[in-house]
Amino acid sequence: AVVSTQSAHYGRGVSRDRASRVRALEYGETKLTVVPGTHPTVPHVTPRHGYMAPPELVEEQLSNIRELHELEPDNKWCMLALVNMTHSFYPVKSGDVITRLRDLIVKLCHVDGKRVGYYRDLWSRVLCETAVESWWRETVPSGQCSDSPSGQCPGSTCPPPPLNLSRKYLTVLAAPEFLYCVREVNLSHNALTGLEPIGSLVLLRKLDVSHNKLPSLDGLEKCQYLCELDVSHNAIANTCGLLPCTKCRITSLSLAGNPITEQDVYPDCVLESFVMLCRLDGKEL
Repeated sequence: AVVSTQSAHYGRGVSRDRASRVRALEYGETKLTVVPGTHPTVPHVTPRHGYMAPPELVEEQLSNIRELHELEPDNKWCMLALVNMTHSFYPVKSGDVITRLRDLIVKLCHVDGKRVGYYRDLWSRVLCETAVESWWRETVPSGQCSDSPSGQCPGSTCPPPPLNLSRKYLTVLAAPEFLYCVREVNLSHNALTGLEPIGSLVLLRKLDVSHNKLPSLDGLEKCQYLCELDVSHNAIANTCGLLPCTKCRITSLSLAGNPITEQDVYPDCVLESFVMLCRLDGKEL
């Protein structure tokens, strides 16, 4: 791949220095210069980055990668670099940008079939982080985000709005560190197999993870304020999968559609584990 890249660039009049920089970026070797405090109006500055890169450098690198992509449209490293840079430095994405990212990732799945799982996780991170950044921009300026268990901060009359990440076919949850003040999250109808990132949402009160592929509730043990949990239509087979949440303040729990509901000891085994439970599978106790 390196030889073909060299030949393509040198044969079309591209300088050796520029071609080497394109290849370095292609293989993840180029380091963007961090210039704190410059270009304050650049749109590609997000809470998760914590730094600002000169826009002319970003545009130059993206231009180099696009040129390489035109020369070698099936180069997976080039496509992957385009996805990562576009996603990282342009958090405010239009529908066209999202479509281009999706098309690149779909093509990556065809070109590099052995890493389909990785590319699906990458697409999940793109969708998830884009939604989280939009939620962040709407929430923080309005003064609705705080670390108070009451759900609101001084000067605010309402808690942060719910975060809806349902029906995005997510396989992973990204950027949970910027959801420290969220109280309600909807992750239903996705393809999640674990909830470990949810553990950082220590003020979470209501969580909907129905219609996923969860075998257990590992990761929720730190959500001490969690009181409403919908985990219906998942893959929880026994009470061991529920143990992480037994110390939470859960008053409403839905387990319908899980293998555990077919056991003879259900629902007594659940009632013994959740002493504060008032509602199970939509029925008052």
